[in-house]
Amino acid sequence: MRNIDNNKLCFLFGIKETKKISRPLAGLTLVEVVLVILLLSIIAAVALSRILSGNTLNAVIVRDQIISIARTAQQNALGRSDVSLSITPSVDSSEVVLTTGDAGGTIKSYTISLSTVSLRGDINDTDSCETTSGADAITNAAPMTINFGELGDLGISGVAGSDGAITSALRVCLNDTASESVCFSPSGFAYAGDCDV
Repeated sequence: MRNIDNNKLCFLFGIKETKKISRPLAGLTLVEVVLVILLLSIIAAVALSRILSGNTLNAVIVRDQIISIARTAQQNALGRSDVSLSITPSVDSSEVVLTTGDAGGTIKSYTISLSTVSLRGDINDTDSCETTSGADAITNAAPMTINFGELGDLGISGVAGSDGAITSALRVCLNDTASESVCFSPSGFAYAGDCDV
């Protein structure tokens, strides 16, 4: 067999011969390094602020738990017997105990962290919690009790010492912020936010 030169083969098949150009591998430029460091610094600052500030969503968690347990208590009361929901912070206000019960005793009890959350409540006040905070602080010595009747409606309720019949609304203000607060209609329905009665 005859030796055919690579150049002739390339010519026959219409391929141009390419020469390999060797150049050293380039690293990152100074601008790229600075941008990466800046981006990592921003991410680290955001992450650290979330970690160091504690649970910034704690008030929302407490609000949602109160609503969930209140709706369960209301369901338990329908057609059966009166059910109460008690909101009792611990002595040092680091936790809150949510207890549902009826004439037979305690149905369920839940403990939730109260880190950075303040609780205030009142009855028959439909103003925004941001405008007027709850009239009474909910404390270990003065817990809030919410009573549901056989029709699921609210009975005599409120913070101990200032409870009464619910004619317009019952509200629990968390951190005096509307979006983190709970409102109860006279029919017993609990929902997040300001009372829109």
